[in-house]
Amino acid sequence: MKKLKKIFESTLARVISAVLIIGFGLSVFFFFDFYERQFDKMQGFYWVHKGDKALKKQDLHNAINFYEKGIKLHPKHYRAMYNLANIYVVYEDYYKALENYEKALKVKPDYEVARIDYALILSETFKTDEAIKQYKKVIANKPKFIKIPFLVDNKKSYIHNTGVAYYNMGRAYRTKSLLAGLNRTTSRQYLEKASESYEEAVEILKSYNSNYNLGLIHQLLKNKNQAGFYYCKAMEKEPLNYEAHFNLAVLLNDMKDYTGAASEFKKAGMLLDSTGDNYKTRYIYDILSEVNQKIAINNDSDYFKKLREEEDKKSVAKLKAGKIVFDYEDDDNDEFMKSFSTCAGREIFVGE
Repeated sequence: MKKLKKIFESTLARVISAVLIIGFGLSVFFFFDFYERQFDKMQGFYWVHKGDKALKKQDLHNAINFYEKGIKLHPKHYRAMYNLANIYVVYEDYYKALENYEKALKVKPDYEVARIDYALILSETFKTDEAIKQYKKVIANKPKFIKIPFLVDNKKSYIHNTGVAYYNMGRAYRTKSLLAGLNRTTSRQYLEKASESYEEAVEILKSYNSNYNLGLIHQLLKNKNQAGFYYCKAMEKEPLNYEAHFNLAVLLNDMKDYTGAASEFKKAGMLLDSTGDNYKTRYIYDILSEVNQKIAINNDSDYFKKLREEEDKKSVAKLKAGKIVFDYEDDDNDEFMKSFSTCAGREIFVGE
Protein backbone atom coordinates (compact mmCIF):
# COMPACT_ATOMS: atom_id res chain seq x y z
CA MET A 1 0.00 0.00 0.00
CA LYS A 2 2.82 2.35 0.90
CA LYS A 3 4.62 1.50 -2.34
CA LEU A 4 1.44 2.21 -4.32
CA LYS A 5 1.05 5.56 -2.52
CA LYS A 6 4.64 6.54 -3.38
CA ILE A 7 4.13 5.60 -7.04
CA PHE A 8 0.94 7.71 -7.12
CA GLU A 9 2.60 10.74 -5.51
CA SER A 10 5.59 10.46 -7.83
CA THR A 11 3.38 10.15 -10.89
CA LEU A 12 1.17 13.05 -9.76
CA ALA A 13 4.22 15.27 -9.25
CA ARG A 14 5.49 14.45 -12.73
CA VAL A 15 2.06 15.10 -14.24
CA ILE A 16 1.77 18.48 -12.47
CA SER A 17 5.29 19.43 -13.56
CA ALA A 18 4.53 18.39 -17.12
CA VAL A 19 1.27 20.40 -17.13
CA LEU A 20 3.07 23.46 -15.79
CA ILE A 21 5.85 23.14 -18.37
CA ILE A 22 3.33 22.64 -21.19
CA GLY A 23 1.24 25.54 -19.85
CA PHE A 24 4.28 27.81 -19.72
CA GLY A 25 5.30 26.70 -23.21
CA LEU A 26 1.82 27.41 -24.57
CA SER A 27 1.76 30.84 -22.85
CA VAL A 28 5.10 31.68 -24.44
CA PHE A 29 3.77 30.51 -27.82
CA PHE A 30 0.53 32.48 -27.61
CA PHE A 31 1.93 35.49 -25.74
CA PHE A 32 5.41 35.61 -27.20
CA ASP A 33 5.27 39.43 -27.69
CA PHE A 34 4.49 39.95 -24.00
CA TYR A 35 7.45 37.84 -22.83
CA GLU A 36 9.72 39.53 -25.36
CA ARG A 37 8.74 42.96 -24.03
CA GLN A 38 9.38 41.89 -20.45
CA PHE A 39 12.78 40.52 -21.39
CA ASP A 40 13.64 43.73 -23.25
CA LYS A 41 12.44 45.76 -20.26
CA MET A 42 14.75 43.82 -17.95
CA GLN A 43 17.67 44.50 -20.28
CA GLY A 44 16.60 48.16 -20.44
CA PHE A 45 16.75 48.45 -16.65
CA TYR A 46 20.26 47.01 -16.77
CA TRP A 47 21.50 49.64 -19.25
CA VAL A 48 19.76 52.46 -17.39
CA HIS A 49 21.46 51.29 -14.20
CA LYS A 50 24.82 51.46 -15.99
CA GLY A 51 23.86 54.93 -17.24
CA ASP A 52 23.10 56.05 -13.67
CA LYS A 53 26.50 54.80 -12.50
CA ALA A 54 28.29 56.56 -15.39
CA LEU A 55 26.38 59.78 -14.68
CA LYS A 56 27.35 59.62 -11.01
CA LYS A 57 30.99 59.41 -12.10
CA GLN A 58 30.45 62.33 -14.54
CA ASP A 59 31.30 59.97 -17.42
CA LEU A 60 28.76 61.71 -19.63
CA HIS A 61 29.78 60.16 -22.95
CA ASN A 62 29.20 56.60 -21.72
CA ALA A 63 26.11 57.69 -19.80
CA ILE A 64 24.54 58.85 -23.08
CA ASN A 65 25.28 55.52 -24.76
CA PHE A 66 23.93 53.49 -21.84
CA TYR A 67 20.76 55.57 -21.49
CA GLU A 68 20.04 55.41 -25.21
CA LYS A 69 20.41 51.60 -25.15
CA GLY A 70 18.16 51.41 -22.11
CA ILE A 71 15.47 53.64 -23.64
CA LYS A 72 15.51 51.65 -26.88
CA LEU A 73 14.77 48.47 -24.91
CA HIS A 74 12.43 50.16 -22.41
CA PRO A 75 10.73 53.04 -24.31
CA LYS A 76 8.73 54.18 -21.26
CA HIS A 77 11.62 54.76 -18.87
CA TYR A 78 10.86 58.47 -18.36
CA ARG A 79 13.58 58.99 -15.73
CA ALA A 80 16.26 57.82 -18.16
CA MET A 81 14.87 60.23 -20.77
CA TYR A 82 15.01 63.05 -18.23
CA ASN A 83 18.61 62.29 -17.24
CA LEU A 84 19.59 62.03 -20.89
CA ALA A 85 18.01 65.43 -21.59
CA ASN A 86 19.97 66.98 -18.73
CA ILE A 87 23.22 65.60 -20.14
CA TYR A 88 22.46 67.11 -23.54
CA VAL A 89 21.88 70.46 -21.79
CA VAL A 90 25.43 70.22 -20.39
CA TYR A 91 26.67 69.72 -23.96
CA GLU A 92 24.39 72.59 -25.09
CA ASP A 93 22.67 70.28 -27.56
CA TYR A 94 19.31 71.89 -26.85
CA TYR A 95 17.50 70.19 -29.72
CA LYS A 96 18.17 66.71 -28.33
CA ALA A 97 17.53 67.95 -24.79
CA LEU A 98 14.07 69.21 -25.76
CA GLU A 99 13.38 65.99 -27.64
CA ASN A 100 14.09 63.86 -24.57
CA TYR A 101 12.19 66.14 -22.17
CA GLU A 102 9.18 65.83 -24.51
CA LYS A 103 9.49 62.03 -24.55
CA ALA A 104 9.63 61.91 -20.75
CA LEU A 105 6.57 64.17 -20.43
CA LYS A 106 4.66 62.12 -22.99
CA VAL A 107 5.15 59.04 -20.80
CA LYS A 108 4.58 60.91 -17.51
CA PRO A 109 2.67 64.20 -18.03
CA ASP A 110 2.78 65.10 -14.31
CA TYR A 111 6.60 64.91 -14.15
CA GLU A 112 6.87 68.47 -12.81
CA VAL A 113 10.65 68.68 -12.46
CA ALA A 114 11.06 67.62 -16.10
CA ARG A 115 8.43 70.13 -17.23
CA ILE A 116 10.18 72.98 -15.41
CA ASP A 117 13.55 72.07 -16.94
CA TYR A 118 11.88 71.66 -20.32
CA ALA A 119 10.45 75.18 -20.02
CA LEU A 120 13.86 76.57 -19.04
CA ILE A 121 15.41 75.22 -22.25
CA LEU A 122 12.46 76.54 -24.26
CA SER A 123 13.33 79.98 -22.87
CA GLU A 124 17.00 79.45 -23.74
CA THR A 125 15.95 78.77 -27.34
CA PHE A 126 13.75 81.91 -27.43
CA LYS A 127 10.47 79.96 -27.28
CA THR A 128 9.32 82.12 -24.38
CA ASP A 129 5.57 81.84 -24.98
CA GLU A 130 5.74 78.04 -25.01
CA ALA A 131 7.88 78.14 -21.85
CA ILE A 132 5.21 80.20 -20.06
CA LYS A 133 2.56 77.66 -21.12
CA GLN A 134 4.64 74.89 -19.55
CA TYR A 135 5.05 76.82 -16.28
CA LYS A 136 1.28 77.35 -16.16
CA LYS A 137 0.77 73.60 -16.58
CA VAL A 138 3.00 72.96 -13.56
CA ILE A 139 1.04 75.51 -11.51
CA ALA A 140 -2.33 74.10 -12.63
CA ASN A 141 -1.38 70.50 -11.79
CA LYS A 142 -3.19 69.25 -8.67
CA PRO A 143 -1.79 65.84 -7.73
CA LYS A 144 -3.11 63.54 -5.05
CA PHE A 145 -1.03 64.14 -1.95
CA ILE A 146 0.67 61.13 -0.35
CA LYS A 147 2.33 61.39 3.05
CA ILE A 148 4.18 58.53 4.72
CA PRO A 149 6.23 59.78 7.72
CA PHE A 150 9.99 59.75 7.03
CA LEU A 151 9.44 58.23 3.56
CA VAL A 152 7.13 60.17 1.24
CA ASP A 153 5.59 63.65 1.35
CA ASN A 154 4.81 64.79 -2.18
CA LYS A 155 2.95 67.88 -0.97
CA LYS A 156 6.20 69.62 -0.03
CA SER A 157 7.79 68.88 -3.39
CA TYR A 158 4.60 70.02 -5.18
CA ILE A 159 4.60 73.35 -3.32
CA HIS A 160 8.31 73.86 -3.99
CA ASN A 161 7.92 73.04 -7.70
CA THR A 162 5.00 75.47 -7.91
CA GLY A 163 7.19 78.20 -6.39
CA VAL A 164 9.99 77.46 -8.86
CA ALA A 165 7.50 77.56 -11.74
CA TYR A 166 6.24 80.98 -10.61
CA TYR A 167 9.82 82.23 -10.25
CA ASN A 168 10.88 81.04 -13.71
CA MET A 169 7.68 82.38 -15.23
CA GLY A 170 8.60 85.78 -13.79
CA ARG A 171 11.96 85.51 -15.56
CA ALA A 172 10.19 84.60 -18.81
CA TYR A 173 7.86 87.61 -18.60
CA ARG A 174 10.83 89.87 -17.87
CA THR A 175 12.52 88.51 -21.02
CA LYS A 176 9.38 89.30 -23.00
CA SER A 177 9.43 92.86 -21.62
CA LEU A 178 13.00 93.26 -22.88
CA LEU A 179 12.04 91.86 -26.29
CA ALA A 180 9.19 94.36 -26.49
CA GLY A 181 11.91 97.00 -26.84
CA LEU A 182 10.59 100.50 -27.52
CA ASN A 183 6.95 99.51 -27.10
CA ARG A 184 6.69 100.87 -23.56
CA THR A 185 3.06 99.89 -22.99
CA THR A 186 3.65 96.25 -23.91
CA SER A 187 6.93 96.19 -22.02
CA ARG A 188 5.23 97.49 -18.85
CA GLN A 189 2.43 94.93 -19.18
CA TYR A 190 4.96 92.09 -19.23
CA LEU A 191 6.81 93.61 -16.26
CA GLU A 192 3.54 93.68 -14.32
CA LYS A 193 2.96 90.01 -15.16
CA ALA A 194 6.52 89.30 -14.02
CA SER A 195 5.77 91.13 -10.77
CA GLU A 196 2.65 88.98 -10.19
CA SER A 197 4.66 85.78 -10.78
CA TYR A 198 7.50 86.83 -8.49
CA GLU A 199 5.03 87.77 -5.74
CA GLU A 200 3.69 84.21 -5.80
CA ALA A 201 7.26 82.87 -5.78
CA VAL A 202 8.18 85.02 -2.76
CA GLU A 203 5.20 83.69 -0.81
CA ILE A 204 6.26 80.09 -1.47
CA LEU A 205 10.06 80.13 -1.70
CA LYS A 206 10.91 83.12 0.51
CA SER A 207 14.38 83.06 -1.07
CA TYR A 208 16.97 85.74 -1.84
CA ASN A 209 16.50 85.39 -5.60
CA SER A 210 12.71 85.71 -5.53
CA ASN A 211 12.86 88.80 -3.26
CA TYR A 212 15.72 90.38 -5.20
CA ASN A 213 14.08 89.90 -8.59
CA LEU A 214 10.75 91.20 -7.34
CA GLY A 215 12.58 94.27 -6.05
CA LEU A 216 14.25 94.69 -9.43
CA ILE A 217 10.92 94.49 -11.29
CA HIS A 218 9.40 97.12 -8.98
CA GLN A 219 12.45 99.32 -9.55
CA LEU A 220 11.94 99.03 -13.32
CA LEU A 221 8.25 99.88 -12.81
CA LYS A 222 9.29 102.95 -10.76
CA ASN A 223 7.59 101.54 -7.65
CA LYS A 224 10.34 102.77 -5.35
CA ASN A 225 8.91 101.81 -1.95
CA GLN A 226 8.06 98.27 -3.07
CA ALA A 227 11.50 97.91 -4.66
CA GLY A 228 13.23 98.99 -1.45
CA PHE A 229 11.06 96.67 0.63
CA TYR A 230 12.03 93.55 -1.36
CA TYR A 231 15.72 94.52 -1.56
CA CYS A 232 15.71 94.76 2.24
CA LYS A 233 14.04 91.34 2.48
CA ALA A 234 16.63 89.91 0.08
CA MET A 235 19.46 91.22 2.29
CA GLU A 236 17.95 89.46 5.28
CA LYS A 237 18.21 86.17 3.34
CA GLU A 238 21.73 86.68 1.95
CA PRO A 239 23.47 89.70 3.51
CA LEU A 240 26.72 89.17 1.58
CA ASN A 241 25.29 89.30 -1.94
CA TYR A 242 26.44 92.61 -3.40
CA GLU A 243 23.65 92.97 -6.02
CA ALA A 244 20.86 93.83 -3.56
CA HIS A 245 23.12 96.39 -1.83
CA PHE A 246 24.12 97.95 -5.16
CA ASN A 247 20.57 98.17 -6.54
CA LEU A 248 19.25 99.60 -3.27
CA ALA A 249 22.06 102.18 -3.35
CA VAL A 250 21.01 103.22 -6.88
CA LEU A 251 17.40 103.45 -5.69
CA LEU A 252 18.28 105.55 -2.62
CA ASN A 253 20.47 107.84 -4.72
CA ASP A 254 17.52 108.36 -7.08
CA MET A 255 15.36 109.19 -4.03
CA LYS A 256 18.03 111.74 -2.95
CA ASP A 257 18.79 109.80 0.24
CA TYR A 258 22.53 110.25 -0.29
CA THR A 259 23.73 109.03 3.09
CA GLY A 260 21.70 105.83 2.70
CA ALA A 261 22.99 105.40 -0.86
CA ALA A 262 26.58 105.91 0.28
CA SER A 263 26.16 103.27 2.99
CA GLU A 264 24.88 100.67 0.50
CA PHE A 265 27.46 101.56 -2.18
CA LYS A 266 30.18 101.07 0.42
CA LYS A 267 28.82 97.64 1.39
CA ALA A 268 28.59 96.59 -2.26
CA GLY A 269 32.14 97.81 -2.88
CA MET A 270 33.56 95.96 0.12
CA LEU A 271 31.84 92.72 -0.93
CA LEU A 272 33.15 92.95 -4.48
CA ASP A 273 36.62 93.94 -3.29
CA SER A 274 36.80 90.75 -1.23
CA THR A 275 36.19 88.65 -4.36
CA GLY A 276 38.98 90.34 -6.33
CA ASP A 277 36.69 91.91 -8.94
CA ASN A 278 38.75 95.08 -9.29
CA TYR A 279 36.93 96.51 -12.30
CA LYS A 280 33.46 96.48 -10.70
CA THR A 281 34.88 97.55 -7.35
CA ARG A 282 36.53 100.63 -8.91
CA TYR A 283 33.27 101.46 -10.71
CA ILE A 284 31.27 101.32 -7.46
CA TYR A 285 33.80 103.43 -5.55
CA ASP A 286 33.73 106.04 -8.34
CA ILE A 287 29.96 106.31 -7.86
CA LEU A 288 30.45 106.42 -4.08
CA SER A 289 32.84 109.35 -4.54
CA GLU A 290 30.17 111.24 -6.50
CA VAL A 291 27.58 110.53 -3.78
CA ASN A 292 30.01 111.74 -1.09
CA GLN A 293 30.37 115.00 -3.02
CA LYS A 294 26.58 115.43 -2.91
CA ILE A 295 26.64 114.81 0.84
CA ALA A 296 29.42 117.38 1.22
CA ILE A 297 27.34 119.96 -0.66
CA ASN A 298 24.57 119.37 1.89
CA ASN A 299 27.09 119.98 4.72
CA ASP A 300 26.41 116.67 6.49
CA SER A 301 29.35 116.86 8.93
CA ASP A 302 28.05 113.96 11.07
CA TYR A 303 28.31 111.59 8.09
CA PHE A 304 31.97 112.43 7.42
CA LYS A 305 32.80 112.22 11.13
CA LYS A 306 31.34 108.70 11.20
CA LEU A 307 33.18 107.87 7.97
CA ARG A 308 36.54 108.87 9.47
CA GLU A 309 35.84 106.74 12.55
CA GLU A 310 35.12 103.71 10.37
CA GLU A 311 38.29 104.26 8.32
CA ASP A 312 40.35 104.35 11.54
CA LYS A 313 39.12 100.86 12.40
CA LYS A 314 40.99 99.48 9.38
CA SER A 315 38.55 96.78 8.34
CA VAL A 316 39.86 94.16 5.96
CA ALA A 317 37.58 91.98 3.85
CA LYS A 318 38.76 88.41 3.26
CA LEU A 319 37.51 85.16 1.84
CA LYS A 320 37.79 82.31 4.35
CA ALA A 321 36.46 78.83 3.55
CA GLY A 322 34.29 80.32 0.83
CA LYS A 323 32.80 82.94 3.18
CA ILE A 324 33.47 86.66 3.39
CA VAL A 325 34.66 87.85 6.79
CA PHE A 326 35.80 91.26 8.01
CA ASP A 327 38.68 91.49 10.46
CA TYR A 328 38.57 94.42 12.84
CA GLU A 329 41.23 95.71 15.20
CA ASP A 330 38.75 97.02 17.76
CA ASP A 331 35.14 96.09 17.07
CA ASP A 332 33.41 92.76 17.16
CA ASN A 333 33.35 91.18 13.72
CA ASP A 334 29.89 89.64 14.23
CA GLU A 335 28.34 93.00 15.00
CA PHE A 336 29.78 94.48 11.84
CA MET A 337 28.59 91.53 9.76
CA LYS A 338 25.09 92.04 11.14
CA SER A 339 24.99 95.48 9.56
CA PHE A 340 24.97 93.86 6.11
CA SER A 341 21.56 92.33 6.76
CA THR A 342 20.17 95.72 7.82
CA CYS A 343 19.38 97.88 4.81
CA ALA A 344 19.66 101.65 4.66
CA GLY A 345 16.24 103.31 4.56
CA ARG A 346 14.71 100.39 6.47
CA GLU A 347 12.32 102.68 8.34
CA ILE A 348 10.89 103.92 5.04
CA PHE A 349 10.62 100.60 3.26
CA VAL A 350 9.96 98.03 5.97
CA GLY A 351 8.57 100.30 8.65
CA GLU A 352 10.79 98.94 11.44
